[in-house]
Amino acid sequence: MALKLLLLCQPEILLRKSTAILTTFCLLLALLPATDSFGQRHKKNKKQPERSAKSIAQETEYLFIEAEKLYILKNYARATEVLNKCLALQPDNDVIYYKLAEISNLTEQFSEAEKYITQAIRLNKTNKYYYLLAVDIYTNLGNLPEAAANYEQLIKLVPDAEAYLFSLAAVYLYMQDFDKALATYDRAEKAFGLTEEISYQKQKIFLQQNNLAEAIKESKRLIARYPANSNYVLNLVEILSSNGRYEEAVAELQKLLTDNPDYAVARLQLADIYWKQQAYGKFGDELKLAFNDKGLNLNAKINTVMKYLAYLPNTHLNSLIPQLVDILVIQHPDDHNAYLITGDVYGTLLDKKLVPDEEVEAAKNKAADAYARFVNLDPSNFAVWQNLLNLELQLNRQDSLAVHAQQALELYPNQAWLYLVNGIVQMNKKNNRQAALMLEMGRKRSGSNKGLLVMFYSYLGDIYNALQEYEKSDEAYEAALELDPLNFVVLNNYSYYLSLRGENLDKAKKMSTTLIRNNPDNNTYLDTYAWVHYTLGDYEEANRIFEKIIASGVNEGVYYDHYGDTLYKLGKPDEAVKQWIKARELDKNLENIDQKISQRKIIQ
Repeated sequence: MALKLLLLCQPEILLRKSTAILTTFCLLLALLPATDSFGQRHKKNKKQPERSAKSIAQETEYLFIEAEKLYILKNYARATEVLNKCLALQPDNDVIYYKLAEISNLTEQFSEAEKYITQAIRLNKTNKYYYLLAVDIYTNLGNLPEAAANYEQLIKLVPDAEAYLFSLAAVYLYMQDFDKALATYDRAEKAFGLTEEISYQKQKIFLQQNNLAEAIKESKRLIARYPANSNYVLNLVEILSSNGRYEEAVAELQKLLTDNPDYAVARLQLADIYWKQQAYGKFGDELKLAFNDKGLNLNAKINTVMKYLAYLPNTHLNSLIPQLVDILVIQHPDDHNAYLITGDVYGTLLDKKLVPDEEVEAAKNKAADAYARFVNLDPSNFAVWQNLLNLELQLNRQDSLAVHAQQALELYPNQAWLYLVNGIVQMNKKNNRQAALMLEMGRKRSGSNKGLLVMFYSYLGDIYNALQEYEKSDEAYEAALELDPLNFVVLNNYSYYLSLRGENLDKAKKMSTTLIRNNPDNNTYLDTYAWVHYTLGDYEEANRIFEKIIASGVNEGVYYDHYGDTLYKLGKPDEAVKQWIKARELDKNLENIDQKISQRKIIQ
């Protein structure tokens, strides 16, 4: 009995004209006969005897196995050669044609693949794998009608192949042949009954055809078939809402909520419709009800917040969104994402300047508190640490800033910015030597980050000045200005400290002049400019600037102190004392202020 040729790894494909199946490679080799087809030919016979069918089948089988080995080794060219030898022995063997088509398709020789698979199907019209390969080949050729035709033949000729109706419908959809796609889904419905996939696909097609009535009708059919599935009602509502039929959509949702009052997802959809109708009161009420439902997934709530954040600025949302995130942290106190979205919401409102001035500090505190809770639950997000530390710097939360800055540095020791923050913490504690060490460590980790380097050099200039290491201070300021010549903070501090030391005053004058040319109404910079001129002995110019500062209505004692010193130098001690008295009223900690007043003169 002849051995049957096998397709390795595809046991469903059976060869024609054979009666036995070899299920393993080893068994097949064991059964290969040692006939003249594979050994030496009879040297005495000058004329070859006519070969038997069995001998041809055996050689074909042997060669096919060799081709499979080559195929597994991805030696496709050699595998094709061997398969063509098989074909010469058995020109009507459909499996050989299939294998040649498979290799040609794999090596992107699609025209050759089409030729081979056509022959395979001609010889065997009931093997589903042949049709599936044909579909793949025609898809690669961009011939979708032929791909669809092969699916049609597969479904028609191969038993129990109705599942491929869905693939056929997908091809028709890709071809934008919507009528055939609908007809195919109707066939699938007859085979499998009404399912969610079939109904949703038909609804999409009707909507694509602008046939809203049929889409609604199909959606209602699904609801009638599965009345317990509320998601199908939401799908109908989405169709109605998207097409402006708001009243019908609201009616469907209200009916659903009457039967299922705790179905918070429906409230989100109802709120969306009220938003579209500009019924902002009802919109807010529905969202608050939904957000107060612990059963509603937190991600659904967060996605809702993110959706409406995109509409900012909006008068109604500016006040509503903070209320929603406040509800989140109450309802989901153990979920770090509730605190993350809360911090981000308040941060966004602050960045967009949507918080009233009298509420800014409270909003910053809420954002900082939320971020602090987040990092306590999940310390792995560096961006949140940055937001938290920035807010604590702005709020001057010295104690918590020190704790969080140190925690962040322990977690992220290679983040240069954290050394800056920790350096500032040490500065605020008057630990100037420790601050300098921290800042130097951060500077070395800053790489080519120009903006960060400028900040490090700026603070180092201040620290070294406080440590009276003036050469290092000047070097740091010079390095900062080399990177950023118009850094006003550096220009101000550098020129002011030079004036206090009475050193390099021409440079100080040049820098302070640059300052006020670019910032003519900044009192801090005006004070520096005036004090540089005071140090140079140009009391008239200093006086002119101090008069401008005082006229602006300032309430910082240092300005009145400096103004008094200038008046004294101009020979006006009575007026100087008046300004010193005003300075003391505003700031009792000014150096020598009491002695100046009592002795009516400048105390060095």
